[in-house]
Amino acid sequence: MINKFTVSVLTIAFSLSVHAQSAYVAPLVKESILLDVVTFNSANTNKSIVVGERGHVLIGDNNQLDQVSVPSTVTLTAVDAQGDTYLAVGHDASILRSQDAGASWEVVFNNVELDRPFLDVMFLNANEAIAIGGYGLFYRTQDAGSSWSPEQQVSLLSDDDNEYLESIADDPEFYQEELNYIFPHFNRLSKRGDDIYLVGEAGLIAKSTDGGQNWKRFDVNYDGSFFDVQQLSNGSELAVGLRGNMFVKGTEQDWSRISTCVTSSLNSIADTEQGLFVVGNNGVVLSVDANLLNSNELQEADTEGCRLHVALSKINSDISSSISNAFIHGGVLTAVSANGLQPVE
Repeated sequence: MINKFTVSVLTIAFSLSVHAQSAYVAPLVKESILLDVVTFNSANTNKSIVVGERGHVLIGDNNQLDQVSVPSTVTLTAVDAQGDTYLAVGHDASILRSQDAGASWEVVFNNVELDRPFLDVMFLNANEAIAIGGYGLFYRTQDAGSSWSPEQQVSLLSDDDNEYLESIADDPEFYQEELNYIFPHFNRLSKRGDDIYLVGEAGLIAKSTDGGQNWKRFDVNYDGSFFDVQQLSNGSELAVGLRGNMFVKGTEQDWSRISTCVTSSLNSIADTEQGLFVVGNNGVVLSVDANLLNSNELQEADTEGCRLHVALSKINSDISSSISNAFIHGGVLTAVSANGLQPVE
């Protein structure tokens, strides 16, 4: 199983020795391990930023992506953009920033001693952004990335963890020591309007309506990791995670499991101009009809006796590697994968 956190753990020893170098402009960068993409409209042009191993950053439009040089070779796991300001995060608790649409970059935060990777970053507005990661890593900037402050979001812990912390609250030093180790991995952020979502280990799905200052943790009948969550245009909420697990919540419903007939981990939800897709390990690509997600209807059983949910369709491709994300590039659905950028055919 390969996802952004797994890649972070596997390569952290390598990144410890090279984080101070500048990323090598590699001839085969589009075939290297790539982990995230953000697409946005800038000056009436669709732009994309792709990041991955060894500090690789690709920037371009719908037809052409070119590697740019950054002052780090740590594996970059996630990226986001607000206007001409870009943020990329990754290993060694590193945060990189560009304020000129990717022409030049600087390392604005790095703490090797934390021994934790950032796994996602998201702008809330032009000045405020959140970066999250392994073992409860949670940092916030309110000056467009110039400075970052840590936060411990206790409301993201489970009821059992909070009960335990309350039982030792009379010993502040021990309480803080335990708090430093009790947080799960925070894997992904998303937002729609004023609603912010966060997913992670141990069945963690949470929502904030006040800029991530306070969180409501949802009750989900699942103890595994979630790797992505999105609020869809119809108001439904969709989450995906380990071993093909997919859950949906209607506007007036609890979270319920969706039959995917997939045992590979599902890593990302890609909401594109060509439709809604879920991508995962072993080249898994699922097309999703959001309007049918709250149906109880299943399709006919496949050759192995599994009945796929009516909202899902499996897309066959030649991709066998782990897919971390997907976007439309050159008019084609393109996988961001462990084998680089690959068209989904």
